Amino acid sequence: MEKDFHREFKKCPICVLREELAAILGKPELKLGNGEDRFLEQLATEAKKKGLAREDWRFHFQIVEGVVVDPTKAKSALIGSEAPGFGIMTDICMDCGCIYAADLTRIDQKKSLPPAQVIPPNRAERRRVDREQSPPFSLS
Repeated sequence: MEKDFHREFKKCPICVLREELAAILGKPELKLGNGEDRFLEQLATEAKKKGLAREDWRFHFQIVEGVVVDPTKAKSALIGSEAPGFGIMTDICMDCGCIYAADLTRIDQKKSLPPAQVIPPNRAERRRVDREQSPPFSLS
């Protein structure tokens, strides 16, 4: 597979299949629609018209990203090493209700340092900090 693989599907695969089947069998009643209308894409268009979203913003039913790496090997991989990854965006056809991948993308992910964990101070540490910040003698 190419490193810059990206494919966007404009039509629902079920509607395309039904359209071809209707043409082969000569039964136009099998055709449901053109398969180009996507439910959440239409909702995003409405939000853009109302000024609730940017013009370049896209909305899908589900957006999934991941890396294809064996978990046992991932820990020993060097920082900066690349692993093949993917991005999948799904939507719902408004003609037949099929959920399908509207966009498939191959990406390369670099291993980076894990984020630093902030550990809250325990009770003894909080008391020590309070004593250091408060005056040694109280005037009251």
